[in-house]
Amino acid sequence: MTIWSLLLREILHRKLNFALGVLSVMVASGSLIGAVTLLRIHDIHTGEILEEKQAKLTANMAQLQDETRKAMLKLGFNVVILPKDQNLSDWYAEDYASKYMPEEYVEKLADSGVVTVRHFLPSLQQKIEWPERKRKIILVGTRGEVPNLHKSPVKPLVQSVPPGTITLGYELHRSMDLKVGDDVELMGKSFKVNGCYTERGNKDDITAWIWLATKRD
Repeated sequence: MTIWSLLLREILHRKLNFALGVLSVMVASGSLIGAVTLLRIHDIHTGEILEEKQAKLTANMAQLQDETRKAMLKLGFNVVILPKDQNLSDWYAEDYASKYMPEEYVEKLADSGVVTVRHFLPSLQQKIEWPERKRKIILVGTRGEVPNLHKSPVKPLVQSVPPGTITLGYELHRSMDLKVGDDVELMGKSFKVNGCYTERGNKDDITAWIWLATKRD
């Protein structure tokens, strides 16, 4: 008699115990497989939820950055770069720099890879006496914005002043009864009025803008 014969006889003799034993093993195995399957389903579902939350977070952050960018645009230019030897006391007292930087510095800055800055605008600013009109004004020499070479082109914050023209703040053109197209003389040079700003309630109202190279000369 072989071992298999004895095993078969034992199974037939204890049919109920064998059946219960087999059933117990099947239940245990089924429970284990079910538990593993449920855990895998839970992991997949959790991953999908996390991916959905991450996508929403990314979309919300992009929207927040866009809204912040738009809000900063309304504030205009908000960073002033001065020469390293500029006396800040003089800057705050006079509201213009007494030291100068080469104009090509703005080109280097635009090509520097500082991608958090979108708009570069070189300018010269000084309080002067307008001899022909016998009044003090703020004269600003500026040019078109220099684009950030590492970002896609964007709409400029301010329009450039064409050479040979002048843009006037509200108080200047109002008090002197000047309008677009009029000819004016400033410090011995003739300019055509290119623009007349509406009232802003700040120093821009007594400011005149001309082409940067003209101001530098």
